[in-house]
Amino acid sequence: MRLRPETLLITAACLLTPLAGYAESALRPAPPETAERRLTAVKAEMMTADYRADLAGLARLRDAVAPLTADPAWGYLAHYWAGFASWRVAINGASKGMSQDDMRANLERASADFAASIKLRDDFADSYAAAAGVDGWLPVFHSGDTAAIRAFIDRFQRLIARAKELAPDNPRVLWVDAVPYLYLPVGKGGDPARAVATYRRMVEVSGAPVPSSPLPDWGKPEGLMSLAYAHLNVALDLASAEKEARAALQLQPEWSYVKDVLLPQIEKARATGGLKP
Repeated sequence: MRLRPETLLITAACLLTPLAGYAESALRPAPPETAERRLTAVKAEMMTADYRADLAGLARLRDAVAPLTADPAWGYLAHYWAGFASWRVAINGASKGMSQDDMRANLERASADFAASIKLRDDFADSYAAAAGVDGWLPVFHSGDTAAIRAFIDRFQRLIARAKELAPDNPRVLWVDAVPYLYLPVGKGGDPARAVATYRRMVEVSGAPVPSSPLPDWGKPEGLMSLAYAHLNVALDLASAEKEARAALQLQPEWSYVKDVLLPQIEKARATGGLKP
């Protein structure tokens, strides 16, 4: 069957049009990298570095995000992620033998970034919660200085109160809110049952991460890890501790702390009948 000339022309046009569009798009310059897009990429890299306990990677990403703190729209979030990197260097460093001086320096740097974030946007609950988490830890480095310790405690209480006012069911707010109930002695504010209930609520309300967003969305793995830690160290429920630690590791298979520190501690407690060495 012979095709008519007009049919051949139509067929050729149909075949060539997509190629022409491809060529045009290949020649078109890529859109400029916006602060939002860069923060989205940094967030993904930073969370990976955090779970891997990659201290050098966290420090590198902190430096990479620093120029974005001047962005009029996203500067508050750049300060949040810079503060997050310093905070996580200290948290991961604590399990890796980091010196007290280095931990304190990273926490103080984190505190400054979270304060700058709050100054730029005073309704962002995540920065208040993170700042509270840092200020709740800093008294450890001021042993004997009653005035400094009292100031940190007061600041922690103000910051977490504001975070809860803004977003009471934010998983990252709940994570920090649970800390005093878990770590303080009973009778001085400690309430392990309340801490466990808060971590359970955190797991319940945590959504899946949103890769296309630069906003913080971590929470569920951290809630499961915290439940495992509480059940190991306070409630002494080793079956629950192992179940929760493995659930956290299923969500984040590269999580160094859970894999290399927490699970071995649970297994050791099982081997010794739950007795502390």
